[in-house]
Amino acid sequence: MARTHRVDERPVLTVAGVAGIVAALSDASPTGATVVDALLTFAAIAFVVWCAASAPWWVLAIIATAAMAMAGDLVLLGVGAVAFAGALWIGLRRRDLAIERAVVAAIAFNVLVRAEVNPVLGVSALVGVGCAVLVVVFGVRRRGRQAVRWVRVAGVATGAIAVVAVAGAAVAVGSATTDLRAGNVSGRAAVSQLSDGDYQNAAGSFAEAAAQFGSAGSTLDAPWAWPAMLIPAVAQNRAAALDLATAATDASAAIADASAVIDVEQLTLRNGRFDVDAIRLLGDPLAAVETSIDSLSATIDDVDSPWLAAPLSERLDDLEADLVGYRPQLANAVQAIERVPALLGSDDTRRYFVAFTTPAETRGLGGFMGNWTEFSAEDGRIRVSASGRTGELNRAGDGNRVVTGPDDWLESWGQYGFDNGPGGTTGEVPWSNITISPQFPSTGQVMAELYPQSGGRVVDGVFALDPYAVAGLLRFTGPISVDGVDKVLTAQNVVEFLLVEQYETENDERIDLLEEVSRETISLLLTGALPGPVKVADTLGPLVDEGRIVGWAADPGEQQYFADLGLTGAMPTLAGNDGLAVVFNNAGANKLDVYLEREVDYDATVDAATGATTATATVTLTNNAPSSGLPGGVIGNYTGDAPGTNRVLVSLYSALPVTSAAARTPDGDLTEFRVEVGAEAGWATGSAFVVVPPGESITLVYELAGALVLDDGYSLAVRPQPMVIDEQLAVSVVDTEGRMLAGHDGPSTQPRVLGR
Repeated sequence: MARTHRVDERPVLTVAGVAGIVAALSDASPTGATVVDALLTFAAIAFVVWCAASAPWWVLAIIATAAMAMAGDLVLLGVGAVAFAGALWIGLRRRDLAIERAVVAAIAFNVLVRAEVNPVLGVSALVGVGCAVLVVVFGVRRRGRQAVRWVRVAGVATGAIAVVAVAGAAVAVGSATTDLRAGNVSGRAAVSQLSDGDYQNAAGSFAEAAAQFGSAGSTLDAPWAWPAMLIPAVAQNRAAALDLATAATDASAAIADASAVIDVEQLTLRNGRFDVDAIRLLGDPLAAVETSIDSLSATIDDVDSPWLAAPLSERLDDLEADLVGYRPQLANAVQAIERVPALLGSDDTRRYFVAFTTPAETRGLGGFMGNWTEFSAEDGRIRVSASGRTGELNRAGDGNRVVTGPDDWLESWGQYGFDNGPGGTTGEVPWSNITISPQFPSTGQVMAELYPQSGGRVVDGVFALDPYAVAGLLRFTGPISVDGVDKVLTAQNVVEFLLVEQYETENDERIDLLEEVSRETISLLLTGALPGPVKVADTLGPLVDEGRIVGWAADPGEQQYFADLGLTGAMPTLAGNDGLAVVFNNAGANKLDVYLEREVDYDATVDAATGATTATATVTLTNNAPSSGLPGGVIGNYTGDAPGTNRVLVSLYSALPVTSAAARTPDGDLTEFRVEVGAEAGWATGSAFVVVPPGESITLVYELAGALVLDDGYSLAVRPQPMVIDEQLAVSVVDTEGRMLAGHDGPSTQPRVLGR
């Protein structure tokens, strides 16, 4: 039996009290409530230090060693070493030294409550609790019988309180779980309804969620759950659930109120007019929804602690993921309220130029501009103010048309009719190649500058649409009939008709058909009604992603809005990262690109330490066009090639400069050819004309080398050209150790970033 240890209680209690106060001033957070944490920390450390006054010296040495092991910095390590030295000194003296023992424990436990080394959640807390138990067990047993008796009574009372607290918390949490789960389900359903633009039903779902979260909050804040605030881990879970329930109640109710007054049908086109005033009125409620969702998301971040029970944490993660997923859509809606009225001519008349293109004859943007329309917008009223064919714009110039920029656009494409005329003027037919570049922000600027010099008026923006976009619009208007066409055109058959069928028979007027189809479609749009903006976005959004609908605005703020919508058709910004794009421009003035397939392989090796990169880009073109049986306008050309021959300007856009280029013959040999190197939109370019006979393939092999910036790891920006037949892309990028950095194998239809 351990001998009784003599203790001078008053000085020991003083040491214990001071130790408790110093510990309470630490960042120790056993329950997550500041006042409760301070009181619990004070009481626990003071009690343990009091017990340590009679603890064996070797127990003190153990807790001092643990303090040094858990110290997070040199200062705490030094303080722990002082405690360890004190324990050894007490052991050598072989005397009671109660005050000194208490001081050593006070030092050691104050280091432990400040320990920051926590490789696994709760390790420091477990070490601290283990040391405390060791001190209490061996310290109390060496006290007098009365002290032992009081400690036992206090232990039983503490245990009883803990049992009551845990039981109360269990009852509260158990009762609240159903409401929390139901509130989470209602909230997620409401976010989904918001994403679908169904604000009225979303308002009801949010109101339901508010009631369910409110019921859960009331249960968690019931009197029988209050003792749970004293129990570590249990307190955090209860507090987190209560905070979430309270915040979710307020946010859900606010969103419900705001959503109830939002009518997105006010954003629609009816009889050629948008209600600009009604659009503006949506600003405040949408902003209120945005603020409340941000508040709810911030609350979830605040309460998402690693101490939380898994079921609650998982529900938080699910709800936050939904909120994060919806946030960009909501931000776009709020920004639309700010920008759209001006775009619709709320302040002054706006004019926009719209190019209708066809990828049957490729251009860098996607296709040749066959016809165009000028729209005016005044106080929400949309009208067609002019329209015509590309040839009319070519003939309207006076011979002194000048394109002044952008510089890199002119450097790359000026020779194709934009600055190669007398004195740097345009050629005779600049509009035939106007969509030659894949960089639409630059092309839009060129169109806006050239249009007033070609008989038009100053415009505030430029858009381009291809037959796939026309098909999307027909989903809203329904079928159309066009003079000279013996079939009704629908969203399902108009693309095939415009790209293939209209060219299958000799018809001198076939060039008018794209104009007729687009004109009839627009006429129906302006005399009918569009569906809600969510349905419009669902239908046209994928076409925007593919670059089949692009837009440019003269106003920088509006251009940034277009960029936020992904509408600008801009080449991705590389910022030192890797990039790949293959751009075709038809050089035969025919409609053979309906039959043109392309496969692109990209293999690269990257030195992760230096960014040095070598790559091989292999581009295979297959011309499936017939050599006969179709009109000359389809399979003929102006270059003297045999019918069905596809002559194309191939431009490789990359982050790395081309070091060499070769064409692979059918027997596998490589024949070098010259590429014209340049740069556009921050990309290196290499261009050359290629001739592909009907029914044959040609393979181009480009070697590239250079240095990339790998601060955030390797990434490859891929930008496919919107054509008739989807690009087939195979990517394999490895580091010098053979580890895969980026890969892809399959169709490539829209810009993406591979890697990271």
